[in-house]
Amino acid sequence: MKRIWRKSLLSLAVLALLVLAGGNPARACPNCKEAVSLGSGEVASLSNGYNWSVLFMLAVPFSMMGMGAFFVHRAVKRGSLPEF
Repeated sequence: MKRIWRKSLLSLAVLALLVLAGGNPARACPNCKEAVSLGSGEVASLSNGYNWSVLFMLAVPFSMMGMGAFFVHRAVKRGSLPEF
């Protein structure tokens, strides 16, 4: 029983070491570096723009998949899907 605990603890320690040591520090993209060098008022509006653009880019695939699933569900309920 002790042997199993040691083996699992060793595996967990090695995994934690790989996760902690393997990661590189995050680097900003060139546009984000430019934003930091701008004035304080411009930085706020630029960062808000980046924030909204990322949110829209994340929302589009989910909304498209949701609409596709809705149309397939509606077609199944109506019985209008072709047989394969």
